[in-house]
Amino acid sequence: MDKRDIIAELVRKECEAYRLVELGVLSSVEEGIEMILPLAGLPDDFWGGNPDCFRKWRKELLRLFYARIAYGDFVRREKKNYFFRRFLFAMKKRITGRLQEDWKGTTIDKDLAVPPQTLAFKLSKMLDGELYEKELLFIASACMPSDLEDLCRQSCYSCFPIGKDELFVRLKKDDTEFWDVLYQTVKRLTGLVTSGQYVSIQYRREIIQDTWSDATLFLRKKITEGEIPDFESAYHFRNYIARVCLNKMKESIRKNSSSEVLLDIPGGVLDAGFLLLEEDPGYDCRVLTGFMEDIDMENEEEVSRMLTVVLWDKVEPWYSQLTKDIEDKTKLLFLHYVDGLPYDAIAAMQGNGKSEKELKRLENKMRQDAVRTRRLLRQRFMNLLRKNVK
Repeated sequence: MDKRDIIAELVRKECEAYRLVELGVLSSVEEGIEMILPLAGLPDDFWGGNPDCFRKWRKELLRLFYARIAYGDFVRREKKNYFFRRFLFAMKKRITGRLQEDWKGTTIDKDLAVPPQTLAFKLSKMLDGELYEKELLFIASACMPSDLEDLCRQSCYSCFPIGKDELFVRLKKDDTEFWDVLYQTVKRLTGLVTSGQYVSIQYRREIIQDTWSDATLFLRKKITEGEIPDFESAYHFRNYIARVCLNKMKESIRKNSSSEVLLDIPGGVLDAGFLLLEEDPGYDCRVLTGFMEDIDMENEEEVSRMLTVVLWDKVEPWYSQLTKDIEDKTKLLFLHYVDGLPYDAIAAMQGNGKSEKELKRLENKMRQDAVRTRRLLRQRFMNLLRKNVK
């Protein structure tokens, strides 16, 4: 490989990475090669394989190259050009994507995004426009594409991952790209809360569609008008959405009231309890749990409602006391009643490698465990209520 080959490869990579030809900085790759060749003297030890030597040579050569083609003037002249802005947007997209891949911590996506979608690393066009207005102050000082890349990196690192509070800022501004992701979460939760209801096939799709539509409209109106409650975490917001879906499902069932619509609502700790949550989905479960002494222990609805709230929101210290030594069995209840998984599917998940006969035995055991666990949770909860009254 001679000097021209090295220069040609360098220019091609710069053109591909920073769209020098597409943006009109150069007319062609060949033009760039011819412009940089006179500047490219190779140091004596260049062929010695010293990586530090090559990096220093490359950095200095690119600095001279971009000065020669007046890249800084191009940036200042085109900084508001549509195609130049698209170039910066794509650059920030790449940086945000790498940041998401490398991120090791927990984000709001755990509770509020359906994979592979993201809210924590969502760079919407509206958000990019806001970032760009801030970047304009510094873009004019860029002399090389790497300067722009550093600026975009700083911008992305200061913005992402987006947290709960920043998410509500985006939603209140009616950023449609964030809403589109949240709609999919609402859709998934709608499927979960309706999956345990034995509704005739004729009306199931209609009820699911009505629930999803009504829940999303309700949420959008509440949030954009600033009427949403304050939430401790994304997890609590997710639970709020689920409660909205539950209440909208009840409204849909009432709207389609008929002996054919609702065939049965199974009773129990989780399923019936969910349907008995407050009509106002904005209620604060922490307020309710502060008045446990006011629960009428003879009222099945009140007991079921409160027990469901404690289990669903993992309200402490009651949740730990209720589930002590039966955490796995409590998770089984949620897998079946909340996620809507049949017992044979749960057995297949947990009995990997077991024979068909062993899986059937495990499935039967899970059914028995679910019955016993529901009964035990209710007994423990009643005991806690009695202690609270004393």
